Amino acid sequence: MTRDFAAYRKSTYQWEPGHELHLRITKSSLTSDFDYCPKQYEYKRIHKLPEPQTDAMLKGINVHDAIEKFYINVAASVQKAHNLLEAGKRDEAMEIFYNALPVPDEPYILGEPQSIESRLKMDLDRLQQSGHENFLPVINELELHAFVDETVEFDGEDITVPIHYVGIIDRGFRTDEGNIALMELKTGKWMQTRKIGDDRKDYNYKMASMRTEMAFYKRLLKLADHDYQNVTHWGWVYPSGAFIEVPPENKYGNEQRSINYIHYEPCTGRRDTDYKNRIKRMVNNLLTAYLTKNFPTEPSVAKCAWCSFKSICPSWEGSNDPEEYRKAWEEEE
Repeated sequence: MTRDFAAYRKSTYQWEPGHELHLRITKSSLTSDFDYCPKQYEYKRIHKLPEPQTDAMLKGINVHDAIEKFYINVAASVQKAHNLLEAGKRDEAMEIFYNALPVPDEPYILGEPQSIESRLKMDLDRLQQSGHENFLPVINELELHAFVDETVEFDGEDITVPIHYVGIIDRGFRTDEGNIALMELKTGKWMQTRKIGDDRKDYNYKMASMRTEMAFYKRLLKLADHDYQNVTHWGWVYPSGAFIEVPPENKYGNEQRSINYIHYEPCTGRRDTDYKNRIKRMVNNLLTAYLTKNFPTEPSVAKCAWCSFKSICPSWEGSNDPEEYRKAWEEEE
């Protein structure tokens, strides 16, 4: 995928009132970093403190790259694969899918083949059930940029902030009605839990988190005035969940498991309104943090265990000194 670096040069996370550049807002910076913990956002985005690349991050990059190129390579063979499925020759159809995968630059060592195979099997099911007409995506790792002015009320007056919204949408497909369905690919775990004797349930916070991410992309398509902004459905797919080990019980003593998972739902009406408003509230909170220069901590034992910046965080008796962290990082490197 070719990145539009000229667009990125028009914005910055190190924004303050009167800055000549736009304030950059991405799906990850807003719905992951800032919503997770404003202080983490400050360390990561404003101070640009380095973090180690994890195996999970590298695996995600590798699987995303493979699936993006798969859809490009398989385009000429979709009809043939569908015909084989109709004839009951699933193994041969799957072989066509395998042959459409790119050869990785480096050998996979993080379980990528399992995740990729799982994703291809899901797509083979979709091809068999829905046919070949709308099988290929109309959006495939699409980078979008939108430059807009947002207004936030601050100290009794309306403040206008120039914003650069940017994001990369994994996939978008045509629906049977000719609209757009967005689909997000994740390579982490999808958790389900249950009390003994009850049915298994998806984690509510995870459902809300995914809907928030998809609402960001839906809004971005509209702000960019893209041809595919008529989004009526969204969903997400977790092809790696079953391969990730988790404790058999959560902290409440309930059974839990991680599974391969695919979800698809309408995103109109009340759901659209609720999550559109949620994104607006998050943006307003982010702008207020910039205007007040206050990015508070939101500590918890479970959440902070995953944070790279715990050593300097004031909630954990740290110095709140980004340079202390940077110096320690450079010494370790």
